[in-house]
Amino acid sequence: MHFALSKVDLIDAFAVWRRNSRVYLRLWKTELIAPVIEPIFTFFAFGFGVGALVTSKINGLSYLSFVGAGVLAFTVLMRAVFEMTYGAYFRMVYQSTYDAILATPVNAESLAFGEILWAVTKGIIDTLFILPLVIIFGSATSAFTPLAILPLTFGCLFLGSLALGLTAHIFEIDHFNIFFALFFSTIFLCGAWFPVELLPGWLQIIAYILPTTAVIDLTRACLNGNFAFRHIYETVYLLVVSFVLLNWALRSIRKRMVV
Repeated sequence: MHFALSKVDLIDAFAVWRRNSRVYLRLWKTELIAPVIEPIFTFFAFGFGVGALVTSKINGLSYLSFVGAGVLAFTVLMRAVFEMTYGAYFRMVYQSTYDAILATPVNAESLAFGEILWAVTKGIIDTLFILPLVIIFGSATSAFTPLAILPLTFGCLFLGSLALGLTAHIFEIDHFNIFFALFFSTIFLCGAWFPVELLPGWLQIIAYILPTTAVIDLTRACLNGNFAFRHIYETVYLLVVSFVLLNWALRSIRKRMVV
């Protein structure tokens, strides 16, 4: 079995990425409203609202420090997911952008790779804007804070690939409601707002299987400098899952777009 990644032409994929970046540059003011405003209100709600009720330390951290990684990761990952669900679906179905691109020498795999690359880039852009807010609110206390961009990048790759692969199999836009219901339900298990260890044993197993848990845990380690041996396993697991889902997404777009 060959990998779909072997069919990717990086120059063509970059052309797709550049097309999306040009659209973004025309709309950047409205594009940045959500990733800047949402974390501020979330910090007030969880960091100060719920945080005022949590007086005990969580793994040696105040609740405000603990929840900072959840706010950052949740906002960034959601942007990548929305880009590869509704954004990709509109380009694929309503705007026929994919059809136009595939009418050129660009193949389906390069198109999909360029789309996912753009979702990752958008996540990185949002990280650069949100990370200073995390520092201002006092949720980042480590010199390793800038490294938080690494797990978030791979998190966007993992979820962007998953979202695009699912989008390739969706033929009614309302079906995204099922995906987002599951996504929002599972995100509460991933240690964003409270430690995974507080869950029942069987739910902890599910939480640790979800790669999003690794993304949030690695991000929290970067923000607070509390690194552990398990982070090596989480990094490897995240890379493997990202590679598998990326390959699946490329295959799915070819199956959807090429007759």
